[in-house]
Amino acid sequence: MAATLTNILLHIVFSTKHREPFITQAIEKDLHAYLAAVINGEGGHALIVNGMPDHVHILARMPHAISVSDMMRCI
Repeated sequence: MAATLTNILLHIVFSTKHREPFITQAIEKDLHAYLAAVINGEGGHALIVNGMPDHVHILARMPHAISVSDMMRCI
């Protein structure tokens, strides 16, 4: 019996324009929750979403049914 197993993990880093510290503590929690919800809504699984005032790191498990470029477009 044949089976295909995939485990696609992506480390995604987003930066603010000109690396300005726009991500304040007031919006940080909502921003991270929103990014995780977008990934989960597309069939992925956001393992960790964190960052600094000028960038965001995301570690996500991606489904095999969607391409990386399509997922990045959604995010």
